[in-house]
Amino acid sequence: MPSSNFEAKMIFDTATWTAATPSDLVDFLDRKSKSRSSKFGELLAFRSKLSPLTVYKYLVARFGEPNGFMTLSKKSKDSDNLVHWDFFIVAGEHRIWIQGGSRDVQVGISGRKMRPLDWVKFVNALKGDFRNHGKEMNAVGQRLQKWKLVSNRHALIAEVCAEYHEVLSENGASPDFSVPRRTSSKGIKQYQRKIRGMGARASKLFGAAISLDILTPILVESFINLLIFALRREELRQNVRQYETFVRQPIDTRVFDLHLKCEGFIGGVDTSRSEYKNFKKVMDRRNLRVHGNVDVSMDEVEEVFFDDYIPLYREGGDPILTFFKNQEKVFDIDGALERYHHAHEFMAYVRSLVTRKRMEELNLMMEDMSFGFDESRKIMGRLFPSHEAMMVLPVQYDDELNVDWGKGVE
Repeated sequence: MPSSNFEAKMIFDTATWTAATPSDLVDFLDRKSKSRSSKFGELLAFRSKLSPLTVYKYLVARFGEPNGFMTLSKKSKDSDNLVHWDFFIVAGEHRIWIQGGSRDVQVGISGRKMRPLDWVKFVNALKGDFRNHGKEMNAVGQRLQKWKLVSNRHALIAEVCAEYHEVLSENGASPDFSVPRRTSSKGIKQYQRKIRGMGARASKLFGAAISLDILTPILVESFINLLIFALRREELRQNVRQYETFVRQPIDTRVFDLHLKCEGFIGGVDTSRSEYKNFKKVMDRRNLRVHGNVDVSMDEVEEVFFDDYIPLYREGGDPILTFFKNQEKVFDIDGALERYHHAHEFMAYVRSLVTRKRMEELNLMMEDMSFGFDESRKIMGRLFPSHEAMMVLPVQYDDELNVDWGKGVE
């Protein structure tokens, strides 16, 4: 058997693989002067046929801690990296480089042009060796922290509320309801433009106003509940029933007991403060509105008299412009904005009752769309940065190959 073919077969014979030494890394960097087999050959990214978790456990079980170039240069003690781990492996004259991004595994092989069926053979060989190192892989798995990635409903609601607030703030100034003169075709066209503008405004703003008004109390309650979840005392962490009983209490009861049921509070909520009083008004209004109850004293727009079937308004005016003017009262844009601001003032006040250190730990995590939860330790944590990033390179992926992955190569 020619030597080159024997060396190539070592790529597929996982038993011959060894971890690269520091001198191997240096030699690879200086590969321009080396043999053809030391030159970089092929790269394929796996997002379908290989699991980052399984491959990582296998490589650690076989070769110890990651030893590649990217591991040496990445940020330490930080998950904000494009490449989180990599291994540099010697297979005869060939070098195999395996690195893990957040969702894929990239495999580079030096000195050989890999056909699609060669990649099938490589994957089959790698998976076949998983069984040979199952015990060691399980041991690696036992040391891993298991986190659940949990959707942060408070952050999601806050983002939606902020969008509605922006719409209302930028367009909330009350329009001119005066009636243009319609004694000429020009005046009629001005009137028609004004009516169209009122209609467009109504479509844009009134839905935002009612949505913000409905969501504002939910925003505050989700904040309180997230704070309870993050800071609850040990007895609530260990006793699910006690925790669930507490979070089902009326919102004012939860607010009163925050400093008793949660860690990190320097004091309780002062009910004499304006922040609490305004918060109470927001929540009381929610309790009246949440079931769509009718309250004539709150919902009255204006009076109209009837003589049999004849309507008689107390005040005259343009019927269409008056209709839009009445809608302004119904949807109460200024009131919706005020209640939203009161909600934020109350949340800021509650934050001020938590020690600075604990609140600084929570602030960024509370703003992220998701957070981590370690169920075994009953703790939450910020697992990733607020941005999502990946390398966009002209790299082929395993699910793009036109190949039968159930087939091997002899």
